[in-house]
Amino acid sequence: MTNKDTSSREFKGDYLYVKPKSSPRELIQKIFLKLLQILFPKKFLLYKDRIRSIMNKFRNYLFFISKNIYLRFKYPRYFTLPIQHIHSIDTLLIFLEILKPKKIDFFLLYGSLLGAVRQESFAGRPKDIDLGIKEDQLQKLLDGIPLIMKNKAVASIRCHGELSVQKLKRLQFLLHHSLIDVEVFRKKNEMWQGEPQKLYLIDEMYNRNFAGSVFPISDLENLLPIKVYGKKFLSPANPEIYLVQVYGKNWRIPNKKQFFWNKNKLK
Repeated sequence: MTNKDTSSREFKGDYLYVKPKSSPRELIQKIFLKLLQILFPKKFLLYKDRIRSIMNKFRNYLFFISKNIYLRFKYPRYFTLPIQHIHSIDTLLIFLEILKPKKIDFFLLYGSLLGAVRQESFAGRPKDIDLGIKEDQLQKLLDGIPLIMKNKAVASIRCHGELSVQKLKRLQFLLHHSLIDVEVFRKKNEMWQGEPQKLYLIDEMYNRNFAGSVFPISDLENLLPIKVYGKKFLSPANPEIYLVQVYGKNWRIPNKKQFFWNKNKLK
């Protein structure tokens, strides 16, 4: 996918891709809604929303239970991991495997980096994985989007900013109900800067607002290996300085019970 292809692509809202429903599922849904409209014409919308909510909760519950069992046998080493942790590490490994041919140096950020440094696992009950990418590698990611869209695990791709190397701010990939959030970093004023334009909640545990991320040039030019659940990923150099910047000087102290892959980190 070239710059011209990505910048001229049209998509609804800020969603670049949404996985289509299977034909049998779509047909069954249409038949069911038609019957519901015939039987309850005056309360059709009310019942439709209620039934949809119940069905979504039931489907998600069945998915997590079945996936939980499957993953514990897929990764015997992770058999005792909390459910959200094993889902998150599986999602990250699938995502990186899809893009392995592109040789992209993703690095951990925010809560994902916090957990990696502090406990060699993700912090809290992870529902998303935070990654960063340097601007000079962004075209590789854009070129890899067709690979991602072909994978059955991917439910949607969301784009923040214009879909081009010059304007893109972040991409979000939803895989198996877990979110991969990829933030783009650009060189500015002798620093690597993320998305400073938008204030957003970094971590509910800390209830802190933070306007983007800033790294010295050398910290992203010299990425370091870091272990998470016994596997190696990449981290900015001097991650402790970044974590103080985001979470404050007491970032090493969790404010509630946390899962620690490396029990020595508890000492």
